[in-house]
Amino acid sequence: MICPEAFAFSDDQLSKFESDGFVVLENVLDGESLDALRATFPRIFAGDFDTGVYPDEWHWREGMSLPDATRHMGNAWKSDLTIASLVLSADVAAAAARLMNWRDIRLGQDTIWWKPPAAKPIKLHQDTSFLDFLDPPKTVTCWVTLDDTKRDAGTIEYVPGSHHWPVAPLPRDFHIAEDYRAGMRLAAEAAGVARPETVKIEVPAGSAVFHAGEIWHGSGANHSDDRTRRSIGIHMLRGDVRFSERPGGYIYRRYQIAGDPELKESFFPILWSANGYRTPWLDDYCRVGFAARNADPSSAGRAA
Repeated sequence: MICPEAFAFSDDQLSKFESDGFVVLENVLDGESLDALRATFPRIFAGDFDTGVYPDEWHWREGMSLPDATRHMGNAWKSDLTIASLVLSADVAAAAARLMNWRDIRLGQDTIWWKPPAAKPIKLHQDTSFLDFLDPPKTVTCWVTLDDTKRDAGTIEYVPGSHHWPVAPLPRDFHIAEDYRAGMRLAAEAAGVARPETVKIEVPAGSAVFHAGEIWHGSGANHSDDRTRRSIGIHMLRGDVRFSERPGGYIYRRYQIAGDPELKESFFPILWSANGYRTPWLDDYCRVGFAARNADPSSAGRAA
């Protein structure tokens, strides 16, 4: 599925990530994988899940939701094995570790995005704003596009250098924002940036963008008549992250054991480590599914 050679960052790309907060890599997925991933979208949004397990978030239901709402899921890797084969990739995690200079990478969650024609904006935000309940509250994201992205079709946009600004509070109107850049402009003013500029990402299908958790990003409305924009975000954490005593984490804390700050590998697996470790059940998961994994109590937990 993944073309590992696509993640051989040049020194210029590493410098760009440091200065801008994001870096673009084209053609990281092959055509067969693209077709398979695209085919999952209508199926999962219709509630047809390989594993029989619902995702943790599921926005947009046929016949129930507004037709111009952006369709969104969280943690679809628990539901669909094709999506899991991308989200659980060691190659993606190794690339993220190099950018962040982390020794271990664990999965935080995935996000599935589907913006059909006329879909509304997603408010510009910082991913780290959602992680105050973790120590350290740090994340890096790999955003993979399944369609050619265009400026007028709701592609992702970034504010270069904004990962150096302070972390802002959570946005309130994430999915339906009249002015989807308003929060970013307020943050720019507070950071002393008079004229923040956004960069809209136009790349071929099968490309990826890695971005730091602190960078401001989001997407405008899909103004096209015939283009759709499907993408998958892989949100990764440091391997040594722990739950803090601060409140929050409406998804993540579903999987916290009372009184225990550890993020368990059954739900937040280690994708890559500099010492060669990887959560043992990952390589079988896409074949056997969630039910089979949970039936084997020896499969969870990190090896010594």
